[in-house]
Formats: sequence, C-alpha cells, structure tokens
Amino acid sequence: MHASARRVGLALAVLLAASALFTLRPPGAAATTNPTWIIQRTPNRSSDFNELTAITTVSASDAWTVGTFRGPGSPAFKTLVEHFDGTSWRAFQSPNVGASNNELNAVAADSSNNAWAVGFEFNGAAERTLIERWNGRVWSVSSSPNVGSGNNDLRGVGAISSSDAWAVGQSTGIVTSTLAEHWNGTAWSIVPSPTPAGGGFFTSVVGVGSNDVWALGGLGDDGDATLAEHWDGRAWRIVSTPAIPSEAFFSSAAAVSTSDVWAVGSQGSNTLTEHWNGAAWSIVPSPDPLPTSKGNNFLTGVTALGASDVWAVGSTLDFTLGELERTVTEHWDGTAWSVVASPNQGSGSNLLQGVDSPGGGIVFAAGTFRQGFAGTNRTLVMETTQG
Repeated sequence: MHASARRVGLALAVLLAASALFTLRPPGAAATTNPTWIIQRTPNRSSDFNELTAITTVSASDAWTVGTFRGPGSPAFKTLVEHFDGTSWRAFQSPNVGASNNELNAVAADSSNNAWAVGFEFNGAAERTLIERWNGRVWSVSSSPNVGSGNNDLRGVGAISSSDAWAVGQSTGIVTSTLAEHWNGTAWSIVPSPTPAGGGFFTSVVGVGSNDVWALGGLGDDGDATLAEHWDGRAWRIVSTPAIPSEAFFSSAAAVSTSDVWAVGSQGSNTLTEHWNGAAWSIVPSPDPLPTSKGNNFLTGVTALGASDVWAVGSTLDFTLGELERTVTEHWDGTAWSVVASPNQGSGSNLLQGVDSPGGGIVFAAGTFRQGFAGTNRTLVMETTQG
C-alpha cells in the first residue's frame, strides 16, 4: 500500500541562481554511479503549466504518476496522468468533471489492473472529492461522497487490495475536519474519523493490512502540529505524537511492518521524520540541506524498501535566492538519515513531491521544475537503481 505526498506550491526562481549539474538519460538506459539519481524524460500536456504531485509503482516496468496541467489561455487546471512501461513515460487520457478545476493529489496501485488517483474538482461553488480508477484499460471517475456543501479535498490514497482501499483528506465547515473514505469493492463511503479541537486534516494514508492502517496529517488549517490516527478494523482513533515547539505537519508515510512505520514532513523551517516502533511515535533527527538562516526545508514524500532502506524526498526554499526551490533526497540506512545529492533541471525552481519503490533497489521520485525566471512549469521524474 503506497502513500503519497501533499502538494506544495512552486515558488518563483531567479535567473542568477546557479544551475545544478545533472545527467539526462532516456528511461531504461544504464544508470551511472554518480549521481545516484538520474532525471528521466517525461511528457508535458501543456506549454503553460504541468505539475506531478505523486507517484506509485507496481513493478520496475509499471508505474503511474499524477498531477495537474493547464493549457495556454485556459483558467482551469485539468487532471494529469502519466505511465511508465519500463522504457518510457507517456501521458494517458484521464477524465475531468465539469469545465472548472480538476486536480489529482495522490495515486496508489495494488496491481497492473487496479489503481486509484484522488484529488478534487471545483463545481463552481466548492471543491468536491474526485476519485478516478484504472481498470487495466482506461481511467474513469468513481463516485465519491462529500461532507456538507463546503470544500472537500482528498490528498492521500492507499490500496490494500481490489476490495480494500482508503482515501483521506479534509472537509471544510466551521473548522477544517479530517476526512476518511473507504472502498469495499463496490462503493466509496465516509468512515468517521476524529477531528481534534481546532480542526485537523489528513495528507497521507498507509497500511500494513486491513486492520492496521495509518492516516497522517496536521492540526488546524495549515499544520499547527502533527496528527496521527490509526484504524484497527473497527474505528479510527488519535494516537499521540511528540510535541513540537514550532508549527509542524506530516506530508507522507510509509510502512515496513506493524512495528516499523515512517512519517515525514516539516517542523518550522526544518525537515521532520518520525518513527512508529509498535508502541509509540518518536522524532528521529533528519538533516536540513539548507541552513535555516537562508530558508526552509521540506520533506513531502517517503517510501520504505526495508527496515534499513528508506527514502524521503522534498525541497528547499532559499529566501536569499528569490525563493528558489531545489530538490532534496534523504536516505535512512537503519542508523541515521543522510542527504543524498539529487539533480535539478535548469536554473529555476525544482521540487519533488512523491516517491515510491517497486523493490529491487529501484526508486522513482516525481515533482516539477520551472524553466528559469517566470518560466513554465514542467514535469519532473527521477530514478535511482541504488535504492
């Protein structure tokens, strides 16, 4: 069951930012040992705006990434879906509801014939849940419920089996409330989840099995503190996480086993990684590639290949360079987190929002980059075979 990252904004870049060196190779070509990460060629549906927000893998030759694009002169964002067949990435047709905004925030697949993508569509008055399904032939909209008449936004999805999947996010009323929806093989339904006083939201969901699922996010509207909830097969309940003196929230989660779960995100200007050992959540120190005196560090995606092989991705935001964003990848080796050099495309902002692995040492990460100052947003996927 795969988790995905919460979407974050792409800031403007400046022309004076130094261009990082990278190697561009066609997917499937032999990887080099330096750098660890290799940028892949990916299509763009528009010459204006393209953004990938999440990625999921079934195998080394079967991966999906999703997001949104906007055509030149169009005010509306549309769903973006791309697939990797082991050789190349290509864009797939994906449905949109109505003529206004449709955006996909997360994707998960449990087989080649069953994948889910979730997000929201704007009906002219409010954002409403959007769930789409791949059946091995086409993507189609799957009917999904909403709470009230306000905004409903799905940000995470996890697939345990063809008859057991979860989608999580938030609904907006008097306060922002957690939102959890379950697929039982026939229909999606809302499953009550507690919302702390002052509000809360989910960004990610990950499960070891039908009776062991985690939903992660934050308190308030924007992440006053971290939030973790657990599903035991009967009900969702809040599980305590360590107190953090600054604003904090979880963006993504990954599970190795019942007693080995990771959640990553941000705490103030710092990266945040926390670990569940089967009894309690604890903060595990993680490095900040950018000094906090210069800007912010974010982790927005995480995937686990094993207890001593976990990858987290994200970005830095450098205020001294006009809010320039650059990619971040970090690795857990069973003892400590360390920064692993990652490429950037061009001189504009680059960020990673999702990461996943089919195993075998292969890891894919997805996001977006901007072509120079005030340039257009383009899709970004990178791969390592040294995971």
